[in-house]
Amino acid sequence: MSFGVGVLLITLASMLATWLLFGLHVESSKKQRFIYWLKSTVFLWGALVLWVSYKEPNAGLLVSAGGSFVFSAVANLLRSQWILMFP
Repeated sequence: MSFGVGVLLITLASMLATWLLFGLHVESSKKQRFIYWLKSTVFLWGALVLWVSYKEPNAGLLVSAGGSFVFSAVANLLRSQWILMFP
């Protein structure tokens, strides 16, 4: 499997899993929605660090972790922009 396809599949699977685990019963408070976004970001970040480290072992852990964190934070924010923007 190529690098990009793996990232896409991991992202979609992670978004579905975190929604099923954490997102079904999110209350309307801004704090609860922020915590849901944070949990989703950390979950995806961990999965992507493992994938990037596996596919690109020469990239280094710092680069893998940093790039994965930025990607996971942006992806989760775009998926559920309502978390931070709406009451």
